[in-house]
Amino acid sequence: MTSNADPDIAEPSELQGRSGAAFDRIIGNTVNTAIATWVSTSTGLPEAGATLGGTLGPLAEELSFAIRKIVGLRHRQAELMVARAADTASVSVSDLIDCLAEEPAKLQLLVVSLDAAGRAASEDKLDLVAKLLATGAISTDRALVDEQTLAMQAVADLEIFHLRLVAILDRPSPVWWKSMPLRQRLKFAWPEDRVLEQDPGLSATIAALTAKLQSLGIARSIASPLGDESILWELTDFGRLCMGTLRNRPVKEPLEEQD
Repeated sequence: MTSNADPDIAEPSELQGRSGAAFDRIIGNTVNTAIATWVSTSTGLPEAGATLGGTLGPLAEELSFAIRKIVGLRHRQAELMVARAADTASVSVSDLIDCLAEEPAKLQLLVVSLDAAGRAASEDKLDLVAKLLATGAISTDRALVDEQTLAMQAVADLEIFHLRLVAILDRPSPVWWKSMPLRQRLKFAWPEDRVLEQDPGLSATIAALTAKLQSLGIARSIASPLGDESILWELTDFGRLCMGTLRNRPVKEPLEEQD
C-alpha cells in the first residue's frame, strides 16, 4: 500500500539532509590535517604524522556528531521547561516571553534558566527550573526576581542525587531529643547515618553531596549537641527557598532521551 506525499510539506533539500554528516566529515578532515602537520614538523617523521592524523581524524568526526546530538537534546529540554513555566504561570508561552522581556533582570533569569534546563538530567530538575522561572516572570518585585535568579544559579549545579538528599533534609528528622529546646532547634537536623537509612544508595557519595550543598549555601552542618564527633545536616533558609517545589513529591527517575 502506498500513499502520496503531502504537496504542502516540502521535502528536505539535499543540503539539509547531508549538512550534519558533511560538517562532521569536515571537522574530522581538519583534525587529521592539523595533527599530521604538527607531528611531522615536530618529529621530522611525515609517516608518523600521517598515521596519527588518520587515526584521530575519524574520532573527531564522531565527536562532532555527538556534540550536535547533545546540543539538540539541550534545546528540546529548554523548550519543554519554558512550556512548563508557562503552564505554571497560567499564561501562553508568548505571554511568558513578553513578561521576561520587560526588564534586563528577567532576561538574565531566562538565560540562567535555559542553561539549567539544558543540563537537567531529571524531571524534578526541569520542574524546579520551570517553577522558579514562572515565579520570576510574573513578579513585579525586583527583589523577588533577583532572588529567583540566585536560586536558579544554585539549582543549575544540582542533579538527581543532590535532589534525593535535599528531599530527605526537607522532612522532619527522626531523631528524638530529650530536651524540648533541642527538639525545636534540631527538628530538621539529620545525622548522616539516619539519612542513609532513608536512602542507602547515597552511601558512596554522601560526603561529596553534602559538600556541594554546603558550598551553594543550600545546606549547613551542625555539631552534635551530644559532644561527640558526629555531624548533623539541615537545609538553610535559602535551601528551602530553592527546593520548595519538591515538597510532598517523590524524586522522579532521570530523563529519557527522546528521538
